[in-house]
Amino acid sequence: MGLDARWTCLDAGAGAGTLSGWLASVAGSARQVTAVDRDTRLLDHLADAGVRVVRADLSDPAFDPGRFDLVHARFLLMHLRDRREVLRRLAFWLKPGGVLVVSDSLAVGGETSPHEAYRRTVAAYWRMLAETIGSDRHCAAQYPRMLAGLGLRDVGLRLHAPLAGHHPGFTRFLALSLGQSRDRLLAAGLPSDVYREALRHLADPSARELFFAMATCWGRAPAAP
Repeated sequence: MGLDARWTCLDAGAGAGTLSGWLASVAGSARQVTAVDRDTRLLDHLADAGVRVVRADLSDPAFDPGRFDLVHARFLLMHLRDRREVLRRLAFWLKPGGVLVVSDSLAVGGETSPHEAYRRTVAAYWRMLAETIGSDRHCAAQYPRMLAGLGLRDVGLRLHAPLAGHHPGFTRFLALSLGQSRDRLLAAGLPSDVYREALRHLADPSARELFFAMATCWGRAPAAP
């Protein structure tokens, strides 16, 4: 994207701050980075390092963090029912020539796995997220069209599909995600023996399963306002 030390950066929905911290390490000053989240308890270490940490709801019409050379959001929009409006606001916060980068999960492979227990558990997981918080496991496929529709240029998309069983970090992430969701999945009707078998399958070093592709889309604001 051409990121350099002069850019001002907004990390929207900063979560635990991994991307905000990396941006601060690249920027000329940590003060050039703004990290926004509704829950900032995991961002205190960044504030101590000089990052501007803001506790706010990105969908609040009164919230305006300023204008930035880079606006970034990862694993955020897919979990918001008003994602289209929030995406419009993210694009509005770009300086002329600024870059918007959004990444989300694009469900792929899990619901067609030949392993029945894993397939049923993954399907139940995505269904649970959709019913409880409105997550859309396919909306990332529409981001190129949506960014172009907002007037952004040089729109592009890249997919990364890690394999559970092959990538240890991703395997642990998936197992923890399913573990954290256990009570909701069982309450929604997933049989406990199916759930346990899916976790056993993930613990098998020979397992090779898809869960999602990380879809990263970007676009650049026109150089003139």
